[in-house]
Amino acid sequence: MAMIMAMASVCGSAPQEEFFTKKFGQPRTVVVAKIIDTATFLTDKEEKIRLIGLKAPEPPPRERIERDENGMVIEIENPESTVEEQVFKTAQTLLKGKKVRLEFDAKESGDRFETLAYVFLEDGTFANAEILRQGCADLQIAPPNIKRADELRAAYREARRELRGIQGE
Repeated sequence: MAMIMAMASVCGSAPQEEFFTKKFGQPRTVVVAKIIDTATFLTDKEEKIRLIGLKAPEPPPRERIERDENGMVIEIENPESTVEEQVFKTAQTLLKGKKVRLEFDAKESGDRFETLAYVFLEDGTFANAEILRQGCADLQIAPPNIKRADELRAAYREARRELRGIQGE
């Protein structure tokens, strides 16, 4: 351990210090900076977090920019939005810019080196379950992370019963 701490003091950069002082398994608070899809976001420190128990639908396609003969952008109003756009916006409204508490389970990192977490808003709302309840993702329970599986299943069943979001397609 002394060797690790000595290396941390020699390296001295904040991300490395944060890595060496981070208590794995302990809940911690982060700020959501960017929503990647309904089950994944980046923190203000650029850490990728994936919500445990969720499988996100494909993110909405990027808008195609139309230009006139002079190269000026043509503004096109489309009153209809796809289900993918609606669920993405719901996830953004719920999480973007918010301070959230991360809680962990048996496996803390995913196959793509993202942090796996249960996410709670400051008011105590369990974001993973709320996203499922709103029909913004599919349920994907993957052992060994099953600590809150019953809550997630109940939220998913409610969305299916009420035909919300992608469950109403």
